[in-house]
Amino acid sequence: MDNIHWQLSVLSKAIHYKNLSNAASHVGLSQPQLSRIVSRLEEELEVILLDRTERRKSGWTPIAFKIADTYFRNSRKLTQSLQQIKGDGTPTQITIGTLEGLSGLASSFCAQALSNPKLHLVELNVYDLSELEERFEKDELDIIFTSREPGKRKHRYVRTVGYQVFTRNAKSDGPKVLSTYEYSNYVQGKKSTKESQQLLVSNSLAIRRDWIENHGGSGSIPSDVRRRKGSETDTPVMLIGSDLMNPGVWEKLEQISL
Repeated sequence: MDNIHWQLSVLSKAIHYKNLSNAASHVGLSQPQLSRIVSRLEEELEVILLDRTERRKSGWTPIAFKIADTYFRNSRKLTQSLQQIKGDGTPTQITIGTLEGLSGLASSFCAQALSNPKLHLVELNVYDLSELEERFEKDELDIIFTSREPGKRKHRYVRTVGYQVFTRNAKSDGPKVLSTYEYSNYVQGKKSTKESQQLLVSNSLAIRRDWIENHGGSGSIPSDVRRRKGSETDTPVMLIGSDLMNPGVWEKLEQISL
């Protein structure tokens, strides 16, 4: 199993494409080379990674996705641990998650972070609140831009960078417009699954905003980020770093002007 780490790193990249032929062109290997790597992993791990029952439509099995995800999360933890041992406070890669309403702020943060030539990779993805918190709690994200601290504990690295106001639009001639996170709370609060109110549910803030502006309905849309708190109803905007992060790394990132 000497090469298993490299083989798993290949799998973790290939898994994003539906079959070997698509994956090969994106991971820098020929299809026969990738096929041999997958076969070796199957032999060493004693699992089936590729469903070959229909040759032209062969695809990844559920266990393949689980193994790739496990490798990705644990290799990331190893990278963080090595950075802590190195202790120079210079990250080489950062994975960032943000709410869509904070994407502009997150993009500005990334642009300034990339001014450091030693930082080779910044990955920035948009999630709804529930998925953002879930991924952060699983240590899949180094930094998040969010409106609250995930979970029930205090985190080591937290910086409040501003505030937002949620503007509620209410028109009787349209559906209730909800994010997927709002919808999950909405369903949980209902005693009956039968509901006369029409709903539009989307994980895209742009879609929800456009719908309300052009088709009516009721829903809450976040304002731009304000530097200072205007009232007690303002929602804080927070930059939160993973507890796995090297303190020196957080110190440098916290200094970025937002």
